[in-house]
Amino acid sequence: MKIDDLILRCYAEQDTDGTWFAICLDLNLYARGDSFEEVRVKLNKLTTCYLKEAYERDSVYFSDLIPRRAPAYFWARYYLAKCFKMIHRSLASKQDFNMPLPFVPAF
Repeated sequence: MKIDDLILRCYAEQDTDGTWFAICLDLNLYARGDSFEEVRVKLNKLTTCYLKEAYERDSVYFSDLIPRRAPAYFWARYYLAKCFKMIHRSLASKQDFNMPLPFVPAF
């Protein structure tokens, strides 16, 4: 396992109504909220629950559930946002971010 396998790529965008949505591209999980921080927290909780359930209850199907890639449309928007961010650092309505893979070591 490479260290990059422990990073989840995520993308958040502010919608026209002012709300935000965030998607975990590696697991195809989605959250919506009133602020970037809110969707980031919601997506983190959702991801943690999803991984826990996949590992504890669906361990037979774990390799089918992880990774579970988002549609190409969202990947394109993610990479577009990364390009724009490099070109124009003050782009506030789109955010890309990584989350460490939430897991607890087995003792």
